[in-house]
Amino acid sequence: MRSVYRKVAVLATVCALGSGVWPAVARPLSAYREYDSGVFAGGGFKLSLPGKGREDVSREKSSGRAGEEAIPPELLPLSVSSFRTVGNPIMPKRVAEAVAGLDKEERRQLEASLMLLLRQYEQQLDRDDDFRLKNNLAGSFNFLFGAAYSVLKEGRALSPEQRESMLRQLNAGFALRLKEQRLSDREKQELYESAVLSGSIILGLYTEGRDTRQPALQRTARELARELLTRLMGLSIEQVRTEGDSVRIN
Repeated sequence: MRSVYRKVAVLATVCALGSGVWPAVARPLSAYREYDSGVFAGGGFKLSLPGKGREDVSREKSSGRAGEEAIPPELLPLSVSSFRTVGNPIMPKRVAEAVAGLDKEERRQLEASLMLLLRQYEQQLDRDDDFRLKNNLAGSFNFLFGAAYSVLKEGRALSPEQRESMLRQLNAGFALRLKEQRLSDREKQELYESAVLSGSIILGLYTEGRDTRQPALQRTARELARELLTRLMGLSIEQVRTEGDSVRIN
């Protein structure tokens, strides 16, 4: 699995970002691989968390018809960010094809390794009996957020209660954003897979760097984590506060 992390370390930074976000020619964050941002999914989709825009939440609460009380976004069911798959995984092949300098066999092996990362994520959901997070955007972004948080906090993980707190906020964010920017099930699947792959690669780089005593890999993981939080969620780790069982975004 080590080759996966090395070959797509830079790609992880942008695989969940829309093609409109990055310039046509971008400087990679590491020397591992070049990338072409034009191959990635999302169409510039960027999540806004309710905690960062309370006015939007208030407008949503008061937007119902007279005499009706709208459901606060944080209390909406997870189904609002779920989707139906459109077939086989999409992003492993797209990412593998975007990596320059690979021959046919190397590209095939990379795609297979990325497929394995997706399967491992869903197998973990099976082991945890958490089927509600399969094909769920809030769940995949919560995984990515948790991975970035752990890497930037030197391996410290969120508690189950804190993960649940962040999951509710992310689900609310998707509920609000998807009203503004309609996405097809295919686009949702691309975002879901991109978030899972990004989180897996961040954790993989950090863990490999720690276990093999390679500080450079850990630095790369931290760079990727910061970049993804900023580009994809519009926040920095300095804005994240954990208070008891909850996560708060300043």
